[in-house]
Amino acid sequence: MIKYILFDLGGVVIDFYNEDDYYPYISRISGIREERVARIINYDIRVDLDRGTVPQKVFERKMMQQFGIKRKQIQWYEFYTKKATLYRGTLDIISRLHGKYKVGYLSNTDRSRYTYTVGKLLKPYLKLFDYRFASCDIHLRKPGKEIYRYALRRMHAKAGETVFIDNQIENVVGANKAGIKSILFTNAKDLEKRLRKMGIGL
Repeated sequence: MIKYILFDLGGVVIDFYNEDDYYPYISRISGIREERVARIINYDIRVDLDRGTVPQKVFERKMMQQFGIKRKQIQWYEFYTKKATLYRGTLDIISRLHGKYKVGYLSNTDRSRYTYTVGKLLKPYLKLFDYRFASCDIHLRKPGKEIYRYALRRMHAKAGETVFIDNQIENVVGANKAGIKSILFTNAKDLEKRLRKMGIGL
């Protein structure tokens, strides 16, 4: 029986994709192909920033070195605060789940963006989340199995009692490897259908 439901934030609860906005911007100003920009940032530059193990200035220095840009051009935080909005459809689902299930979020996020997210975007809705796990707080990052196991321990939950929802396939696979049932998010309508199919009441 499902008792716990964990949501990713960016791309699931928060409508913001680096792929749509930020990576094309860095590609334009650096002259480096978008695919390479995404690969460099995702798998090298931002990993430790998301884990909260390096300060913002280290991230910025790496960005400047890798892409040959100036500090004022980085705009990592600024792009997010200008573009990020809420997925109302997902929030509606969460509000209907709240009280029937233990609901939480499990997000890869750096300190600056996370502070804005909880202090501004999600502030009126934080009461809907029984558990809040951010990579920058717990120094672990998806899709490593350790972060899913950490969340299970903190919730006192079993993997078989838990569902995880993310828009990135590698994070869904990571949760599956930790024994957690997972859903690849595409939109709120599809998510509701998949949850109902799993016997989750809305």
